[in-house]
Amino acid sequence: MKAARILILLPALVLLGACAQQIYYREGASVTQIQRDRDACELQAMREAPVLSRTRVLPGRWIPGRKVCDSSGNCTVTPGYQTFPEFETYDANTERRALLARTCLAERGIDRISLPLCDGAVKAAVPAGVTRVLPPLGERSCVIPRGAAGYQVVTPQS
Repeated sequence: MKAARILILLPALVLLGACAQQIYYREGASVTQIQRDRDACELQAMREAPVLSRTRVLPGRWIPGRKVCDSSGNCTVTPGYQTFPEFETYDANTERRALLARTCLAERGIDRISLPLCDGAVKAAVPAGVTRVLPPLGERSCVIPRGAAGYQVVTPQS
C-alpha cells in the first residue's frame, strides 16, 4: 500500500522539480563573478570543515527460525540467525561544510533562488541568449535553460 502511494507521487514530484530552476543570484552581478564567489566560498568551507571520514556499523537483521512440517507430521526446525553487519563510511562534515558555504555566499549578498521555467510563448518571443549579468527580477521573471552554456533570465513585459 505504501509503495503504491510512493509510485503515484513520484511522477508528480518529478514534474514539480522540472517546473523551476535554481540559480545563485545577486542583482547586477556577473555570472562569472557569482561562480568565482561560489568557488571561493566552497574552498573556504573545505578548509574550515575538511572531509572527516567516519564509519558506522549497521547491525545485521535477525531472521527468525522456522518450523516446517510435512503431511506425515515430520517437522524440521531451522534455527534463527543474524545476518552480517554492514559498514558504512560517511563524511561527518558534509552538512557543516554546506552551511559554511551558504553563510559565506550570504555574506557576499548571493542567494540561491528558484525561478520558474519560461513557457513556450516567452521562449519564442525572446532572442536566444545567455545571461551574463543578472538583471532585476519581477514577479513574472522566468528562466530558460541553455544547456552547458548556462541559462537566460527573462522578465516578460505585461
